[in-house]
Amino acid sequence: MGISVFLPILIGLIYFGVLAGIFYLIYKWVTKFLTLKQEHNDLLREIIRKMGDK
Repeated sequence: MGISVFLPILIGLIYFGVLAGIFYLIYKWVTKFLTLKQEHNDLLREIIRKMGDK
């Protein structure tokens, strides 16, 4: 009964761990992209405002 019982469970845990890692990296990338896009919009808004003041 040794390792043959625990091997499918171990493979399943590794599989779900890899999937969770991939989803986490996608989440981090999307969050970073949206943050940078917001900062870009804020900078453009500030540039336009300063050009309008002149």
